[in-house]
Amino acid sequence: MKNSFVRIRLSVLLLSCILLNTVFLTGCTGRQQNQEPAPVPTAVTPEATPSPTPTPEEESLEDFFPYKVGNRWEYEGEGNEYASFIQEVVFQEDNRYQVAVDNGGTVMANVIEFYKDRIVNTYRSGEAYESKNLLGQPSNLNIIILEKPLEKGTFWISEENRYEIVDTNASVTVPAGQFDNCIAVKVNFKDQTSHMLFHYKKGIGLIQSEFRSEGGDPITSRLKKYSFQ
Repeated sequence: MKNSFVRIRLSVLLLSCILLNTVFLTGCTGRQQNQEPAPVPTAVTPEATPSPTPTPEEESLEDFFPYKVGNRWEYEGEGNEYASFIQEVVFQEDNRYQVAVDNGGTVMANVIEFYKDRIVNTYRSGEAYESKNLLGQPSNLNIIILEKPLEKGTFWISEENRYEIVDTNASVTVPAGQFDNCIAVKVNFKDQTSHMLFHYKKGIGLIQSEFRSEGGDPITSRLKKYSFQ
């Protein structure tokens, strides 16, 4: 029972537009008086028109989940035998991705759906040892992994658990190296005795996850290596 509980907690981790500025140009016209010699034109320096303040590029949720079939991440665990795992994107259709998670004890299949304002884990199946496309399976859960705006203080409720972005400039050191400017998402579980902290790096994905419960030692998974197609 304990191992199953940990698997569920760890699997939660599986679970990233440009605004254009338009400059308007204006002109001026003049006229001449009748029966008067035309004045000699003089050079006039036009008044400088201040440029509009550039609008920063809005970060995409997909940037923090760079999913593509064949992309693979390996994590080194501490605190539990199932904290080490490998996840790999195995199927993709439209905005849906199937991610296989192998923690040495079982292989779990997760379907992740990308939307403009959120990323959602919509399906999960354990003991998924066969390479079978499950993207067409009906949803059996609704876990919102990440939601906009990507700002500190943003929070949402999903499956009765409270998610909150607690940092947008975190630095994390893992076996794969040091990663700065990470987004940190804290999950307070509905049992109110445990929580989990995830760190995501733009262009890389999940860097580290840490599970803590009252009276228990932390269970941590840290990125060891990754490979992208």
